[in-house]
Amino acid sequence: MIAAVDAERGQVVVEGWRTATGTSVLERIRTLAPAAGGFLFTQVEKEGAMGGFDFQAVAAAVRAASDGGARLTAAGGITTASEIAELDRIGADAQVGMALYTGRLPLGEAVAAPLAKPLDGSVWPTVVCDEWGHALGLVWSTRESLARAIAQRKGIYWSRSRQALWEKGATSGNTQELVRVDLDCDRDALRFTVRQRGAGFCHLERPACWPSGFDLDDLARTITQRAARPESGSGTGKLLADPALLAAKLREEADELGRANARADVVHETADVLYLALVALVRGGGTLADVAAELSRRHGAVTRRPMVLKPGAAT
Repeated sequence: MIAAVDAERGQVVVEGWRTATGTSVLERIRTLAPAAGGFLFTQVEKEGAMGGFDFQAVAAAVRAASDGGARLTAAGGITTASEIAELDRIGADAQVGMALYTGRLPLGEAVAAPLAKPLDGSVWPTVVCDEWGHALGLVWSTRESLARAIAQRKGIYWSRSRQALWEKGATSGNTQELVRVDLDCDRDALRFTVRQRGAGFCHLERPACWPSGFDLDDLARTITQRAARPESGSGTGKLLADPALLAAKLREEADELGRANARADVVHETADVLYLALVALVRGGGTLADVAAELSRRHGAVTRRPMVLKPGAAT
């Protein structure tokens, strides 16, 4: 829900922000909050001006939104890291535009702004995860390392033993592409989501510093390896090389899953379908992270797909 605000009149404005509705901002937020996932609150006279915020107005809007269980994002005029930190303190997310585009506020400083309660040496514990959410290891970050990591889109951290910045994989080749940075609810720890390359995160040449059970990501990696280095007699290799066979097997196993009733049969057939689907995914150049992103997009969709057969589909 987007609420454009005329701060002088304290009203919601529409029609290109030209017409006041006569309804107060707080009244509109309280009415809509129970049905809205969140609000984008922008003060139109401050848009693009990098002139700061009316924090008192934002704080009132945050209270009105939170009473209905909704989150509020503030936009328009945000310029400094301290403004982002203050918005976070009063419970609002910050949407920054012009200050980032012009280089006045580096993205790394913006992300680091809400950080609190640093440990000795001004460091924060940082959990590193892959795109599937699996924890790979624990490292440490400073404001400087965080800013560098975001600027370069790499796994860059603080080495407590060397008392210096270090880039994961710079010597081992097990590099990381930084995908996302999150702060925890207390703003005293970080989570890096990365695409891990090479043997893995651990210095023992393992995927992670903690043991983990077999999962779909492991299966997808195995299939990817078969695609890169075909092995004689490999059933996976044969499916990757023969799209007609793969399509036929997918139809066959999906049909068997659709007809399965007993628990053991359902589990067995589901495993077959998931395996074949992953082969098709790898063959098409996709990843499980891509699938998760698509499912997330659908989960947040306003409209739902009608569950009806497509024309010509087998029954």
